[in-house]
Amino acid sequence: MLTVKHLNAFYGRAHILRDISLEARAGEVLVLLGRNGAGKSTTMKSIIGLVRPAPGSSVVFDGIELAGRPPHEIARAGLGYVPEERRIFTDLTVMENLEVGRQKPRDGLAPWTPERLFEIFPNLGRMQDRPGGRMSGGEQQMLTIARTLMGNPRLVLLDEPSEGLAPVIVEQMAEAIRRLKAEGLTVVLSEQNLHFAARVADRAVIIEKGVVRWQGTLAALEEAAEVRAQYLSV
Repeated sequence: MLTVKHLNAFYGRAHILRDISLEARAGEVLVLLGRNGAGKSTTMKSIIGLVRPAPGSSVVFDGIELAGRPPHEIARAGLGYVPEERRIFTDLTVMENLEVGRQKPRDGLAPWTPERLFEIFPNLGRMQDRPGGRMSGGEQQMLTIARTLMGNPRLVLLDEPSEGLAPVIVEQMAEAIRRLKAEGLTVVLSEQNLHFAARVADRAVIIEKGVVRWQGTLAALEEAAEVRAQYLSV
């Protein structure tokens, strides 16, 4: 579904990503793990086009080369992005925020509707007319994901979906990601919380200082105490 090869990215003269290569398979949840500042968010921004990959980078999504294309073209190709900052429209209601994200259905996929989304995010169904600015951080995170799904993506990038959320909301978020996987959606998320990642992800990619240090299943990572200690411990 998504193949990234030799992805390099710069902020000015600072070389942030160095030959990142990874693969997300259709219908799986892939997690990018690493400490704060490791390059996880920059990897996602480079995939979606918010950070321009350096020449020689390759980002192939559903058979289409995306490296160098602007973000709106990448979104139209069926790749959704949920930023860490959420960026909902605070003056718009839940329903109005969802309408902002609506795109036409895609071949072979059941279109997302508010009704389907409220089954996965029941909290949103109970506040359809509430302005985004009067929602909690966890509710805003759910709304951001739901708004992205209204674009009917084939793959969704979730940047730090559990960051700063109360434990009960983190549990709801984990259940929502499992439901999305059950619907056949491919999910790539970045996380610092290994416990959360282990509950939702199939495979992991560990990034440190802009370099891929380890890849494998979550089960293999559970057995790799030295890897966890070296790259994930605080």
